[in-house]
Amino acid sequence: MDDRGLIFTTDAILALVIFFVFSASILTYYTLPSYMGADHQELESIAADALDVMTQDGTLFAAASKYANNNTTGAETILTEELNTLIPNNTAYKLTIGSNPPLVNDKGISISKDTASRVVVISGPKSGWLGRAWYKLEEVQFEEQEINSTTTLWNFHNWLTNFDPWGSQSHLASQPYWGYGTSSRNIGFSIPNGATITGGYYLLGSCNQYNNNILANSPAFGSNVTINGATQAINNSQFTFLYRRPSVSYPMYNYRGMINSSNLNAGNNNFYVKFTSPVSDYIDNNRQGHNMPWFSIIGNYKTSITIPKGILTNTFKAQDGAGVAVPNAQDLDGDGVANEYGRTYDLSSGTLNTFTDKREISWNDMYLKNHSYSNGVPFDITNIPSSTSRGSAICTVHDVPVPSGSRIFDGYTVINAYGGVDNALVEVWNGENWVTAFNSFDINGTDYTFGDGYGNTPGTIYIGNYLRSGETNKVRITAWDNVPSSDYDLVGLVNCYSTVSYSSLPIKWENFPFDSYQYNTNKTNDNVTFVIGPDARKIILFFGLGLDSRRVAVQVKNSTSTTWKTLYNDTSIPFSLDIGDLDIVNSTKVFTATGVPGNYTTKPGTYYLRIFVDSSSSWESGDGASNPPEYSNVEIFSGTRVGVIYPKFLANMWSSSFADDPEIAQQMAKTALLNNLTASGFNVNPDDIKTEALFTGNLPNSIPVRLDLWRN
Repeated sequence: MDDRGLIFTTDAILALVIFFVFSASILTYYTLPSYMGADHQELESIAADALDVMTQDGTLFAAASKYANNNTTGAETILTEELNTLIPNNTAYKLTIGSNPPLVNDKGISISKDTASRVVVISGPKSGWLGRAWYKLEEVQFEEQEINSTTTLWNFHNWLTNFDPWGSQSHLASQPYWGYGTSSRNIGFSIPNGATITGGYYLLGSCNQYNNNILANSPAFGSNVTINGATQAINNSQFTFLYRRPSVSYPMYNYRGMINSSNLNAGNNNFYVKFTSPVSDYIDNNRQGHNMPWFSIIGNYKTSITIPKGILTNTFKAQDGAGVAVPNAQDLDGDGVANEYGRTYDLSSGTLNTFTDKREISWNDMYLKNHSYSNGVPFDITNIPSSTSRGSAICTVHDVPVPSGSRIFDGYTVINAYGGVDNALVEVWNGENWVTAFNSFDINGTDYTFGDGYGNTPGTIYIGNYLRSGETNKVRITAWDNVPSSDYDLVGLVNCYSTVSYSSLPIKWENFPFDSYQYNTNKTNDNVTFVIGPDARKIILFFGLGLDSRRVAVQVKNSTSTTWKTLYNDTSIPFSLDIGDLDIVNSTKVFTATGVPGNYTTKPGTYYLRIFVDSSSSWESGDGASNPPEYSNVEIFSGTRVGVIYPKFLANMWSSSFADDPEIAQQMAKTALLNNLTASGFNVNPDDIKTEALFTGNLPNSIPVRLDLWRN
């Protein structure tokens, strides 16, 4: 073959290879989900947890054994009973064990391209017997479960002179009240009705933009903080010096004031601040006197919800962290030497430390990747894909372990940020990879929150869809101050935590979270669709609204009606509402059939819930300073969710064990089930537990199990 022929032959082979690769790419594109977003991640999580539960309790082994012994009906019975408990009502499924015909419940939902699949391989045991024990709990009792909460009740993260009447030709010296100017005006905030308050504290920032040469002559202002009529007088010397602002050298201060629980109310509260001597005067448009860059109120309280007995709720606290980080060495501590890249601030002790090593990472090296900056020490983020490409950040990570074989019912993360925090990112490690639960702006065309704008920082984010059972999940919270120039503010995270509810019992609890959304108005409404199946007995609405929310109203309607019914309308923002109780009390009877508050029956169907939210004036929260100028922007975050709980078990409770002798295998399974029931608080007569033994010698060594899930 001559050179010319070889070249032409090679070209032809390459062209054929390119054709096959291109064809395969097209095929892959059309068979993969068109949008790998939050809903797909939720389906994957549901499938993974369902397979984990059925592996741990022996359901998959039992079904495989029954298939191997030609008992198809028996296999499908135990699989259907288990899957109907594990898979939500609005989700179709197909389960395939080995080469057996798939078990399908399409629920009338046509298969779409967005189908999540999960596969496990169960190893066939050595020749022997699988003992199974099961017990039918007809109905479980409800119990009150106490929830300990630490929540930011109010947050101002701006500069007060950005707002009238303190801006323009006015200043804090001649307009000494926040609010409002020359006289006091209360700023309202709320704590859930019925809460038991255990205390709180507030954080007040101060900056002197008047004398920026000598630290000793640049004190913080004094102030009187009045909460529900009780005033605390603060001398300027009580403030903690934090750092000198880069480039302009303005000294930054913070004060932490404790609030006695007796000075806080369940329901509506109010406060105002009066700035006292030595508040300096306004100088010119570029150099003002004193300024207030942040103010936060953080409260501790207990609430309770009514849930089925046997559900465990655990809370996992995040590490606190605060400070400032800069990209170039600065004189941050005021000693005249520009050698610091940042300062850390311990809110509890008031301790400050400087660091002289540059701490900087690009967004692409940080986002959804393992990195070393999640230790609560400030760092600098570069190339942020938003309007401001740089940020001074704080990041913490904490473990959220969930035992194998558990059904995860609910999970949420509370972010308590303070200082000049403008944006936040919440990521979850589910044992395989990092996924995004929240980000303050869209990334790569994916809407993690809608209507992104200034101050789009959540209080509560739902993470239940991202957690996996049998894994030490991790939640990583990153908060940062947008830095367009020398605007380096303090950033802090304090008392952040994640709470997860789970059980090994076959209880059914479905959540329907709102999408996170920040609006460009001070009034808005959003709605979510939720599904009630047979025997649902508790419908709870949990709230995760913006911190500047002033009033909330809740309305519902069914799928065929055009009329919305109002269930709640008040200035007190709840932690949760039993909207089934409200449907009874208000005589709306949209989704309840009979009963009284605390004990009602529901009507199966599809329903819509709508929430209206009003926000505060922008000078009160620091948000939405320009659109419109007098109001802040309202937010509804995914922590706002409808929980539908079924107290009746829709499946038996199982346990299994292997042994060479069938009688021993059954007794071991029965003992394990009794121990599990006792640990969950149930007293069971051992004679009521049924057992069986299945021969496993005819099972193959490896059995693939595939679960496919899809929705409309």
